[in-house]
Amino acid sequence: VDYAAKAGEKVASPVAGKVTLAEADGSWGPVVAIEDASGRIWWVCGVADPKVKPGQSVAAGDTLGTVGTVGCECAEESHIHLEVKQGEKFLDPAKALQ
Repeated sequence: VDYAAKAGEKVASPVAGKVTLAEADGSWGPVVAIEDASGRIWWVCGVADPKVKPGQSVAAGDTLGTVGTVGCECAEESHIHLEVKQGEKFLDPAKALQ
């Protein structure tokens, strides 16, 4: 799911959990991945200048970094791309946040 956002705005963590990745990905650009208490992995793509590191715990709403670009979607307006997986199955992020 893509969420419109202005370049440079703060990116908040969608969930509480443990950061498992905070680096550039070849396709998605700068990514922060978070594992929540249910074992779901949340990929927040387009997070420039990450303020978190792998192994760090975050609360929902904590600042992950700022809005940058999503590598494979660079022709689109600035935004954050959000994915969530349970095992190998993709879930709807909007429903998973309810």
